[in-house]
Amino acid sequence: MKLLTVMLAPGSINHVANIVKGYAIAIGVVFGIYMVWQWWQTRVREAIIDRTARARSVWARHLGLALQNPTLAQPNMSRLSESDVPRYRVFVASQLASADEILALDPSDQWRDTLLRHLVPHKDYLASEDFRQTTLKDCSAETRSVLDRLARS
Repeated sequence: MKLLTVMLAPGSINHVANIVKGYAIAIGVVFGIYMVWQWWQTRVREAIIDRTARARSVWARHLGLALQNPTLAQPNMSRLSESDVPRYRVFVASQLASADEILALDPSDQWRDTLLRHLVPHKDYLASEDFRQTTLKDCSAETRSVLDRLARS
């Protein structure tokens, strides 16, 4: 027992070595926590970038459809032919499905404002009873909030 007391006595080489080991372990643990934190932050940033890119891809797909069908994207309801009305309904349903997907990926105010601007030309149809009884039921709560905002404007 006396030998152990001498070896761990303050100021002895063994005592100093144990203190250094303790600090080394503490520094290692702190460094490990820091590395995990950095890894986690990188993954979060990558997930945000990925979701933003996917939302933009969905929007680009919708804009391509709008470019192919300009009379449906900016409708004049009185000029739509009888055969164009079902196509128009499907176009609006497609736009709202894109809105659902975008808001599920990135429910930011920027996207809400963009979607709102592109829904304004369809305000009359979106306020119709026909729309409320059919397509509205398929919309997510996020998209419904954008539609409510459009109705209030």
